[in-house]
Amino acid sequence: MKSVSEIDRLEACPDCQEPAVRQFVPSRVFFSGTSVQHAEWNPGLGCVVKNKEHRKELAKRKGLVEIGNDFKSGESAATHFDQERESKIAKRWEDV
Repeated sequence: MKSVSEIDRLEACPDCQEPAVRQFVPSRVFFSGTSVQHAEWNPGLGCVVKNKEHRKELAKRKGLVEIGNDFKSGESAATHFDQERESKIAKRWEDV
């Protein structure tokens, strides 16, 4: 582990002292859809992301798809799904 300012610094193999190759093996990639306000290390992309547009561009280049939802809060999501559930229940009663 090292800070973002040192991310491009090469590391040496402890056994042979040869420059080590940076490896990135994602087990699972998840984007929550939140905006990026400042440059930060993104472990899913394996690099520093400058902003939301930069994140989208990098994900597209790597063939990744951003997942998430458009809800601004948990309360708006709950309201949406409550209304959807009520609508389905009402439709079932109409069909009976």
